[in-house]
Amino acid sequence: VLVEDCSEEEVLRSMVRRVRAHCDETVRRAHQMQRLSPEIWEGLMLLQLLWGANEAVAKRLDLSLALQPEWPEPDLGASLSQTLSQLTGFKGTSTASNLLGKFALAPNVRPPVPAFEFHLESLAEELVPPELEFRLFVENACAGPITPAEVLELPLYAARTDYGFEYVLPSKMRSFMANRNLVPVSYTRKVLQVENHHAQVYLQHQVARRVAADLEVLPGHEIHIDPALLFFILKVRRDNILEDTTAALQRATPEDLRRQLKVVFEGEQGVDEGGLAREFFRLLSARVFTAECGLFDPAVAQGARVLWFDSNSACESTDFWLAGVILGLVVYNNMPGLDVRFPPVVFKKVKDEPLGLEDLRNVHPDTYLSLRSLLSWEPENPEISDDEANSIFENTFCLDFLVTFDVNGKKQTRELCEGGKDKAVTYKNREDFVRLYCEWLLTKSVERQFEPFRKGVRRVCDSPLFNALHSAELEMIVCGEQELDFSQLKRNVHYDGFCEDMPYVNAFWQLMLSFDVVQKKRFLSFVTGSDLAPVGGLQELQLVIQRNGGEPTERLPTAHTCFNLLLLPEYGSTSKLERMVNCAMHNAEGFGLE
Repeated sequence: VLVEDCSEEEVLRSMVRRVRAHCDETVRRAHQMQRLSPEIWEGLMLLQLLWGANEAVAKRLDLSLALQPEWPEPDLGASLSQTLSQLTGFKGTSTASNLLGKFALAPNVRPPVPAFEFHLESLAEELVPPELEFRLFVENACAGPITPAEVLELPLYAARTDYGFEYVLPSKMRSFMANRNLVPVSYTRKVLQVENHHAQVYLQHQVARRVAADLEVLPGHEIHIDPALLFFILKVRRDNILEDTTAALQRATPEDLRRQLKVVFEGEQGVDEGGLAREFFRLLSARVFTAECGLFDPAVAQGARVLWFDSNSACESTDFWLAGVILGLVVYNNMPGLDVRFPPVVFKKVKDEPLGLEDLRNVHPDTYLSLRSLLSWEPENPEISDDEANSIFENTFCLDFLVTFDVNGKKQTRELCEGGKDKAVTYKNREDFVRLYCEWLLTKSVERQFEPFRKGVRRVCDSPLFNALHSAELEMIVCGEQELDFSQLKRNVHYDGFCEDMPYVNAFWQLMLSFDVVQKKRFLSFVTGSDLAPVGGLQELQLVIQRNGGEPTERLPTAHTCFNLLLLPEYGSTSKLERMVNCAMHNAEGFGLE
């Protein structure tokens, strides 16, 4: 009914906004009453129905949209590379990025209502504590999230109430994380943080019980436990950070990796309450997740500007496993993110989600265009027979079910299917060819490199809530927010010794808002230990600015990165403020960090 009668964008969008507003209002009432009512879950069910209708409308649009690009006469050569060269020469179009626009609508029609408009604002405001939602998820939804299609099949149960019998939803619905497509990623991350913390505390309690049993300590008596048994303590040298980390991770047991991480920089006195770990991952990612480290394909890094696994890499499987462990430690220890340029397909592979042609777009854009040209080709005369169309297609493209690739500078070929070298690509079987070609490029060609990487991530991250995450949510948790909006940072700042309306504070924020991207990253690294914004934006940091004396002073601003605390002297002029802040930022690494 929704699809038939409410398919117009404005009508559907209006319904989504009203139902979402109703859900937010029921959550706010529950927050005031300290009790979750059945009305909340009923509202979520209706919002799921609207989500399903939204997707169904998009599918209808997708089916009705005919892809008819104005390509030249199809004399497209005998290989994918020749096909691309013909296409890129058409009408002066010389780059893959220009051609990508011609296919922007055909592969994926976006639903009328964007996904973010379904997200509950009340959850972003944490009106439902993440600790409570984690308990709801464990009790009701560990089997996995609910899909919009599944809502239509949910059974209703009759329950006796004070007003007689009423129909109630199954317990699986009684969790926000079970309806994860309606939950903001910032809230998902906080619930995941709760789960990770519970796992770490559970391991610490297990250690304490074992030690107490071995020492035959009576209940109520204090025992002293080596911190190395409670935490995964990683001692590294700044100038040897990659080698020291590699050695430590290779020695670590699976139980070690699941303990709370504490980083110690040798020769420094900082105590890690989160800030040193953030700085550690920032420095380490600059060494590991680069095109120069040998793990990733330099040609893809240069052409597509993303990190993709190098099928010709000389690195051992252990190196890829270590990269996966590092990524897993970032998620498990609730770090704000890594400055990495992984394409979305990496996270889809980690989550074992199905892949397709669109996943090739961000990794091999030229090949993506060539494969799209195969799928979009149509004979000039639509009335010819299938045999004639197959013959014209075969003579135009001259392709077999083979793939050609380089191995140490030498060309090699491999069949995409049994008997592929003798099987021509035709108009009828071209979709099979595209599917097998994508499978080769995204899966089989990098299997030796990616499987150890995936196992490394899974060695650290393997829990019900992590398994329920969608790849897009995992990507945002790992990579953080890309945009650095300092107006968000200003919105949630707390002052100690200053007032928000002081001219000096206004001058400070004018300086911050004038920074370019590089300066913003440097300031965030100085104050928080990481140059990335957490999921949900910079307002999630809750920066604290504390007055640290006044003139006369030559004291630089300092920071306690573990607490996002900036100790700022009150300088006598705006020019001195700018000079001292810049000096502190440029000399921050290993200085003033706790």
